[in-house]
Amino acid sequence: MMTKLFSIGDRITGFCNGYFGREDYDSKICIMVNDKYAVFQYTDGEWVGYGTILNYKEGLENLVNDWKI
Repeated sequence: MMTKLFSIGDRITGFCNGYFGREDYDSKICIMVNDKYAVFQYTDGEWVGYGTILNYKEGLENLVNDWKI
């Protein structure tokens, strides 16, 4: 689940396989995580300070390591 993939303070960047939208390349930091979802706060770009949620989906385990800084 998400707690195995992310920890509070993890930073991600880049396209993230489109999970945050097809035009989202901005950096984010994980500010909350539970088994079902993780909450990220934008650290750059037009949405600095705003948050976004990533819900757990099967297959994420194979992707997230490429997203992390």
